[in-house]
Amino acid sequence: ALLAVIFYPFNRALTQLLGGRRGLASTVLTTLVIGLVIVPTITLTVLAANESVTLYQSSNEFVASGGVQRIIAEVQASRARHLWDLIAPWVADWNIDPGTLAVTVANTVSAFLVAQATGIAKNVAGFIGDFFLCTFALFFFFRDGERMVSSFRDLLPMEAVHKDLILERFYEALSAVVQGTLVTAVAQGSLAGLGYWILGVPLAVFLGCATALISLVPYGTAVAWGAAALYLYFVGEAVRAVILIVWGTVVVGTVDNLLRPLIIGGRTEIPTLILFFGILGGLQAYGFFGLFLAPAVIATLVAFLRIYQQQYAAVSVGSRADGDQSRE
Repeated sequence: ALLAVIFYPFNRALTQLLGGRRGLASTVLTTLVIGLVIVPTITLTVLAANESVTLYQSSNEFVASGGVQRIIAEVQASRARHLWDLIAPWVADWNIDPGTLAVTVANTVSAFLVAQATGIAKNVAGFIGDFFLCTFALFFFFRDGERMVSSFRDLLPMEAVHKDLILERFYEALSAVVQGTLVTAVAQGSLAGLGYWILGVPLAVFLGCATALISLVPYGTAVAWGAAALYLYFVGEAVRAVILIVWGTVVVGTVDNLLRPLIIGGRTEIPTLILFFGILGGLQAYGFFGLFLAPAVIATLVAFLRIYQQQYAAVSVGSRADGDQSRE
């Protein structure tokens, strides 16, 4: 359904180009989505999963060889020692052992990856079935989506103008957030991954996917490429670390400021603060899909409030007019 929302404008344009033949347009677009979106996404996910396992193994070897202690010693001996002097009392008060913490994190990541890999291996048939169901449903959403929405509209117990308002707000909010969020995340993850690869950062595919995912959080990309820059600095590549910081700030950071307003713009008509906390609540309540459902629900609520406001205003004006006539 989310794919259908994302590509609906293309479906409409392709249908017009093919002379209104919805079936042919739906077949062509479904094939393109599978070939250009779904299959590359699955391939990228497999590559990222393989690199994540490598990351876990490297982390264990790094911790076992005393790498954490070496980094702490280097920080204490470098210009950043003043920063460590500020952090050290907190570390001591909380009884934090960096080595133990790193091992715990690595073990947690390992357990998660093993569980996911085991689940995928046990449910290959289920995955293949879901893939074909998704393809089947996507075709009919493209072909009959407008008819489905029209039928749902007829069931709403409201006046026609209010039905149109509700459905318009819901679609605008959902499509704006889906398109704006996903396009921006893909662009930032791709550009960051390109920077990691060019500058020789290990596991560039995994880190690029992680950057795309964390870009959903405000200023999250800075955490991703900032950590990679710290890695380059500690392995003696200070120049590359500076280049990555510049790349992340100027290129990756600018993409968010350009694409998101360009795609979303004022389509949601939701205050940024409410949208931010709504997305956080949606993530907590519904997981990943809450990222897209929450803005749509908020936009629908705003539409209902506007309908109530209009009705209340009309009733208030009518009541005042009746009162004026009775006094006359």
